[in-house]
Amino acid sequence: MKKIKILLLIALISVNYIYAQDDFETKLLAKFHSITSEEMMTWMEKLCSPEYNGRLSGTPEYIASAEWVAEKLKKWGILPGGDNGTYFQWFDSPYTAVNDIGSLALRISQPDSSSIIKNYTYPDEYYPGMNSGNGEITAEVVFVGFGVTAPELDYDDYKGIDVKGKIVLVNRDVPHSNPRDPEYKKWVSYCYHQYKLENAVKHGAAGFLYIDGIGANPNISYDPSIMVCGIGPQPLADIFSGLNTTNTEVTDKIKKTFKPASFSTGKIMTIKANTTRHPEGRGCNVVGYIEGADPVLKNEAIIIGGHLDAVGTAGKTVNGALDNASGAVDIMGAAKAMAQSGIKLKRSVVFLFIGGEETGLHGSRLYARKPLFPKENTITFINLDMVGNGTGLAVNASAPYKQLLTYFEEANTKYIHRPFRGSAPEPLDFYGRPRSDTYNFSSTGYRTMSIFTTSGYKKVYYHLPGDDPDAVTIDIMEDVAKMIYVALTNMANDTELKF
Repeated sequence: MKKIKILLLIALISVNYIYAQDDFETKLLAKFHSITSEEMMTWMEKLCSPEYNGRLSGTPEYIASAEWVAEKLKKWGILPGGDNGTYFQWFDSPYTAVNDIGSLALRISQPDSSSIIKNYTYPDEYYPGMNSGNGEITAEVVFVGFGVTAPELDYDDYKGIDVKGKIVLVNRDVPHSNPRDPEYKKWVSYCYHQYKLENAVKHGAAGFLYIDGIGANPNISYDPSIMVCGIGPQPLADIFSGLNTTNTEVTDKIKKTFKPASFSTGKIMTIKANTTRHPEGRGCNVVGYIEGADPVLKNEAIIIGGHLDAVGTAGKTVNGALDNASGAVDIMGAAKAMAQSGIKLKRSVVFLFIGGEETGLHGSRLYARKPLFPKENTITFINLDMVGNGTGLAVNASAPYKQLLTYFEEANTKYIHRPFRGSAPEPLDFYGRPRSDTYNFSSTGYRTMSIFTTSGYKKVYYHLPGDDPDAVTIDIMEDVAKMIYVALTNMANDTELKF
C-alpha cells in the first residue's frame, strides 16, 4: 500500500508538471502570435510622424514621444520605474535648433586674379552642423589631422600651426586605430566629437569642417563662436586638389608614425549657419518594469533597452526610423506580450527607452549610475540600436557570460527559424569605443549584450532625410520582438541561469 501511495504521488506530480508545462507553452504561444508587424508598423509611423519632428533629445517634440511611449506602458500594466513614481528619468539636455540647411562654398582663384564660387549641395556634399554657432565665416582651411592635443602621449596636431580665425579640417577618431591594443585606452578620451570641437575653439579656430561622412550629428559641443559643418568626399577632394596628396594618404602616414602632419591648405571656404540655441532643453529616459513574482528572484533584473531619441531636423527632418525607432518598437512589441501573457515571471524585467543617445549617451549614463535595480542584481543590459533591416538575427555577449546567448538561440531555433549568429567578441573590441549605450553600462561593470539584424538589403539613411518607416524591414522587426519575448521570458523564469 505504501508503495502504491508513493507511485500515485509521483504520477500526480508528473501530471501537474506536464500540465504546468503545457499551460506555460499555451500562454507563451498565445502572446507570441499576438506580436504582429501590422501593429508594430503603426507604432513606427507614430514615432516618425511630424508631431515628433525627429525626436531630438531636449525638444518638446522628444518629450511628447516619450510621453506617448509611457502611456503605452501604463495601458499594458507595466509599472513605472522612473523618478518619484513616474515613468521618467529626467536630465538637462540643451539643444540647438537648425533653422535651415545653411551653406558651404569654396572660392576658386583664377589666373586673372578673379575667383569662382563653388557651392556644395545638401545633403550629398555637406551637412549643417547640428550644434553650430549662428552666423558666417569665410577663411582659409587648415588641415589639423585628428584635432588632438595630448601632451602625455607626445602628440599635438596644433603644434607649430596658427589656426586663429581660420577654418580647421578635422578627421574623426584618433591616430591609434586598433581598439584591441591596450594602448588604445590612452587615446579613447580624444575620440569624442565634443573634445575635438572644444580643442579647436581653445586654439582660436572660427570654423570647423568635420570629415565625418554626411549626416546630422548632434553629438558635438556647442560654442557660439565657431561655425560647424560636416563634409563628404567631394568638398574634401576639392580641398586637397593640387596638393599632391589626399586625406587618406596623410592620415595613413599619421597612423603609421604617430606624428602630426598639419598644414595650411591655401583654400578659402565659407560656412553659413542659421541656428538657435535652447539652453533650457530637458531630456528623459522612459523606464517601465514587470516585477518578478518570486520572493527572492524578483530582486534580480534583466534590462532590455534602446534609444528613443533621434537627430531631429537640420533643414529637413530626419525621422529616425531605423535609427532608432526600430529598437524602441521592437522593445514595445516584446513588452506588451510579456505584460499580457499571464505568465508569472520570477525575475523582474526592465524596459528602458533611452534619451540623449544621439547627443552624447546622456540617458544611458544616467541610468547606469542611478539604476532601478542595483548593478549587482542586474543580470544583463541588452541593447538594441538600428535593429530593423535584414533577414537574419544576431546577438552578442562578452565571453565571460556568452552562455546567455543560448536563450536567444533556443528561441530562434524553436519558434522563429531565421539565420542566427551568436558571438562573444573581445570586450575591448566591442565595447572599447564610446559609440553606443552599451559603453556606459559595460564601462561601469554591467554585463552587456546587443541584438542586431543581419543581411540588410534596404538602403541605410544614417542620420539623413530618408530614414523613414519604409526604410525598415518590418517583418524582421516582428521576429526580433518575438525572439526577445521568448528569450526574456525563459531567462526570467530559469532558476539557474546559463552562465
